[in-house]
Amino acid sequence: MMFLIHAVFALGLISLTAGAALYIFALRNKGAGSGLGKIVGAIVMIISTFSLVCSFCLGLKIWREVYLLNMVQLHNLQIQNESTVSTPKMPPSKEHHHRK
Repeated sequence: MMFLIHAVFALGLISLTAGAALYIFALRNKGAGSGLGKIVGAIVMIISTFSLVCSFCLGLKIWREVYLLNMVQLHNLQIQNESTVSTPKMPPSKEHHHRK
């Protein structure tokens, strides 16, 4: 699942870069279509920024759940190991070993 989050984050960065490039290109050039380029570039940057924030939050949530799930499983495994291991019995004290 984390691979998908990384891929989505990378695509979000690419779209943010493309939107910024389109916006800067439209700002530098004058003529027909530069206004549309500014609008489309700004919309792409806004949507990709929102997408990056959402994928970061989702990735953090998934990472925390997986981390906590692994910690709980590790704790349960330790409890099972402690319950299955027989505790060594102490030998009786010397007082009880009276030989006559």
